[in-house]
Amino acid sequence: MKEFYQEAGNGARLYLMLVASTMKVNQMADQTNANGAVKLLDYSGGTIKLLGLMTNDTLVYPSGVGLITTHRLNEDVLTAASNMAVTATAYANAQKPFRCILGGTSYTGTPGSLPPVTPGASNHRTAIFIGDTVSGNSSCLGLILGRLSTLPVQRKISRVRTGSMTNNTAYLGTTVLESSGNDAGTISIQGYMTWKTYPQRSGYYISGDETLSDYANDYRLLARGRVIDKVQILTYQTFVQEVDDEIPINTDGTLDAGFCKWLSTQMENQVNVTMTANNEISSVSCYINPQQNILSTNTLAVVIGIVPVGYATVINITLQFVNPNG
Repeated sequence: MKEFYQEAGNGARLYLMLVASTMKVNQMADQTNANGAVKLLDYSGGTIKLLGLMTNDTLVYPSGVGLITTHRLNEDVLTAASNMAVTATAYANAQKPFRCILGGTSYTGTPGSLPPVTPGASNHRTAIFIGDTVSGNSSCLGLILGRLSTLPVQRKISRVRTGSMTNNTAYLGTTVLESSGNDAGTISIQGYMTWKTYPQRSGYYISGDETLSDYANDYRLLARGRVIDKVQILTYQTFVQEVDDEIPINTDGTLDAGFCKWLSTQMENQVNVTMTANNEISSVSCYINPQQNILSTNTLAVVIGIVPVGYATVINITLQFVNPNG
């Protein structure tokens, strides 16, 4: 909690729930566990947009008895990621979307043995952060959530212009980052969030905001996911008012074009005022096909298109001498 407010500052909203020291992180993420994360999510009533889950492995596994690290971190974390994919999807379907970051605890210091995010992976609602501000088997999840809570939804936590994180030391397991070689780079390539440093620039940064989904997934980045979650909520708030309302129909059974245009404009205006004007997205468009047969289906189909912002993740610079005399 201290590191959360170290990043977020005073006044930031934080929901904190402690569980039994014997509860594994995969059990926290299980939507069938009434005393797990669902208890906190339900208590917040949809307020939580970023969820962090982590265990103190020294308490869950006293003296390391029963702890499995076949893939070089607590195997419970990988199971938790699978469980969270189900839980987060269920809440998104219930109009309470959120993104989850799991603490990559008990990292053993062998990044190449971490299970890579495979092609076709689609767990875009979950990410794993490996790293801490002290030596040990934990993860500085509070620090990460604190920084994310200060950022607009479209902003990547790895944005250098935002500034370095507030910690003065960084570790990968029990190894100080500066002595870990390219381990952080390997961890990032495998698909996990971790530390990053830049030559000629002081401080510690975050490698990226990749989730456990492949590069072809539109919502691979936490930032992209947070954007679409916000659009979903705005869309819901606009269209829930139209549920079971009367819709004007033409003599040929099609929807009144003026009504379709009016409702589309309502949606676009809501998103534009809330998000486009704040540079959270580039543009939005809403289309309602007047040809749909609502008399038979009682279902109104709406298509909303979002043009997101781009990211200069890689910058290639060509340096050369130039003779001004040709």
